[in-house]
Amino acid sequence: MRNRKRIYRNFSYRECDTFAAFLREQSLKGWHFKEWKMGLVFERGEKKDVEYDVQVFPKGSEDDYTPAADEEYSDYCEVAGWELVDGQRRFCVFRKHGEDVVPIVTEEEKFQNVCTAERKQWLRESLSYALLAGLFLCQYVLWPASAMHFYNNMIMFIVCIAMIRLLWRVADGIWLLWWARRQKKKLADGEKVTYDKAGMQKGILVSLREDLSLGILFLLALQGGYSGLAVGLLLFMTVIVGVSALISYLRPNKGDTWMTQFAIVMVTLIMAVVVVAIVLGEGNIGGYRWTETGEPPLVQEDYKEVSGKKEVREEFHQKSVFGEMFAFWIEYVPEDEPSDKEMSEMSEEEVEQWEARRWSESDGLRYEVYQSPYPWMVERTWDVTVKEREMEECTAQWDAVYAGYWGGVCYYVKYEDAVWMIQTGEKLSDKQVQIVREKLEKIGRDAQGGLAARE
Repeated sequence: MRNRKRIYRNFSYRECDTFAAFLREQSLKGWHFKEWKMGLVFERGEKKDVEYDVQVFPKGSEDDYTPAADEEYSDYCEVAGWELVDGQRRFCVFRKHGEDVVPIVTEEEKFQNVCTAERKQWLRESLSYALLAGLFLCQYVLWPASAMHFYNNMIMFIVCIAMIRLLWRVADGIWLLWWARRQKKKLADGEKVTYDKAGMQKGILVSLREDLSLGILFLLALQGGYSGLAVGLLLFMTVIVGVSALISYLRPNKGDTWMTQFAIVMVTLIMAVVVVAIVLGEGNIGGYRWTETGEPPLVQEDYKEVSGKKEVREEFHQKSVFGEMFAFWIEYVPEDEPSDKEMSEMSEEEVEQWEARRWSESDGLRYEVYQSPYPWMVERTWDVTVKEREMEECTAQWDAVYAGYWGGVCYYVKYEDAVWMIQTGEKLSDKQVQIVREKLEKIGRDAQGGLAARE
């Protein structure tokens, strides 16, 4: 028969009375609270009614793994009939050990302590969520570097989760204000305040929110073709949970809190590097290949004569709730391109000469195709892709809503349900444009069959 058990349960500061009642309930079952180490640790003993008092000390820190109360205060409580058992964060757990005891703090002090601790925790988390939400919103929605982000379910989900978390904290802050005003009125009327409501920070709600978010993110990574990222994410979360559990078990002193933070930051950075290495090691940042042979839907041979060796630099497909996008980059390089071994044996000057020749003789084609059933998303994609460039209009040539030729290298074309970016490096004739149009219009139809079957 085991003599110890560990219970993983979190309480908010507004639940300190519920916390004390929970510990008392365990003592009635013969399990007495001993310490806070990787959860609440209980020791088997005689079944008896043990009264606990859980106090909140606002001078503590969310990063404390030892009791917030100092030694002098603990001695004071001992004299008053309360033995300090253990504590974490701003919680301190006391056990009654005498008959003639006095309250550790007055009702007004307890109310003030709980409110102060709740406000500090709320402000800390809310600022973090506001920073993340603002960063993601600006980078991926308001001023994105590329319209590709709109067509990635994983990125859009991350943005939504950041916003939902921020709104969650805002809603809980409103609930906290309402709760504080109501309890303050009770005190003024001489009524006893009970601390048994967690608001939106109730443990089971927070756990469900976190687990559900991570689960959906993992599935979206797999659905989007980011298998390496999904594995890296799982590995990352496993290590973070493991490090947090280890720190909770070792319980560093208050003076060593900075070491805890340093350890978490270092592990996070190392795991971020590992995740990036895994993703890049796949050789494909994301999405599905267009064909098993790697043959893009449009290449230079389709509309002109080319020479050199063809290399497909990039090809991927993304799909989101807003539509889907395709990107391809094909390059033709001189046939006599040296091997890696030959390059390593060349002098620095010879390498520079080869690179200059390769650049001048290579023939490249890049294009991105965005398709969406939503007119507003087409407009947003167009705005982000074109970015107010001054273009030579050629709408009639492409039979589009609008088309323009920019900088002597690139075409931008908008249809009612699609946006194209075609970087040809040269101006195309009407016949060439007709061929390009037929090839790109066929992408959506082919994607429904070829890609969907492989998914």
